[in-house]
Amino acid sequence: MEALAINGQLTFASEISVLDISMGGISLTADRRLNIGGKYMLKLEERQNHVSVVCEVAWARMSGTKRSAEGETVPVYTAGMKFVDVSEKTSAELMSFVECIRNEEVQRANDRRTHMRFSIRAPGIAILNFPTDYKVRTISLSGMLIESDQALESESRVPMTLSLQADRTIGFLGRVVSCQKTDETGVAHYHIGIEFLELTEEAKAALATFIGALSSMDGA
Repeated sequence: MEALAINGQLTFASEISVLDISMGGISLTADRRLNIGGKYMLKLEERQNHVSVVCEVAWARMSGTKRSAEGETVPVYTAGMKFVDVSEKTSAELMSFVECIRNEEVQRANDRRTHMRFSIRAPGIAILNFPTDYKVRTISLSGMLIESDQALESESRVPMTLSLQADRTIGFLGRVVSCQKTDETGVAHYHIGIEFLELTEEAKAALATFIGALSSMDGA
């Protein structure tokens, strides 16, 4: 079955390991490839301190492998990222977060380390959002079957966008109904069933119009 000429983007939220952090940037390890020059949303949480900041990848390299929950060998990447588009509010939140971690590290080192860049031994929660493209194979008013090179866990809910036309994109939450691995093209990828959730009335109308146009073309 050929994929339709419809594309979209989904966002993975992946927990990462923070290696070190400063007011200017962060280095980390992740189980997904990061594109140099790409921008990602990073969410950090340590006790009562929370901050979300946009990061741009300055450098990245594959640094090893590990076993996934499914028992597969997956690559591990190390990357350095700089903070960009930082508002005054985000800067204050970032300063609070960095100072909190710094104070804990200084106490562990008996006040021997006082510089602003430091390693994190207990980083709390660190989540990096990974935007990933997908192709649509079939679509209806209730959901769609997509093709992606990334697997999704059944029953998970994923923020998604769908490009209906060059100038028309709708956003929604997608519930993963099914995920099947296939290598019909010689490269492993996944066919994923998605149910549309949280579609606005405007988005529903745009989707209905678009599907109607597709049906007319098929019947021509």
